Amino acid sequence: MTEATRLPLSHKINRLFAVMHPRSAPERSTESVAEQVSGQLRRAVAASYLEELRDGRFDDEHDGAAVEFELLAAIASCFGVAPRYLTTTGQAAASIDRELELLATMRDANVASIALRGSDVDRAMLTRLIRDTDDVAAGSSDLPR
Repeated sequence: MTEATRLPLSHKINRLFAVMHPRSAPERSTESVAEQVSGQLRRAVAASYLEELRDGRFDDEHDGAAVEFELLAAIASCFGVAPRYLTTTGQAAASIDRELELLATMRDANVASIALRGSDVDRAMLTRLIRDTDDVAAGSSDLPR
């Protein structure tokens, strides 16, 4: 696996915090996620432990393999994503990460819906298109009018 496709666990968890919230709302607090995870697991999970995950304490331990699957699944569930985002590595994780980045771009551009045809959509091109559309809407585009 190349360095470009290796996504540390901390990156993936921080991506969830950064992306998975409404445009009009701030990112969720670590404390609120810890409380929800604790409820799902029916045992206490300290916010400080989630902070350690976010800070990269477990990144060098085989991409978070030292962290129990049930905890990672509960974190993923809090953000409405499949547990495999936090438990998989390589190209699969990188692909999910790109989709989350695209979701954030669409959210930030206030895109309500988008229709895609086919599975060969160039996500980089789509991201640029969404950003350009947002720039035009904001009146700050370099595009000719």
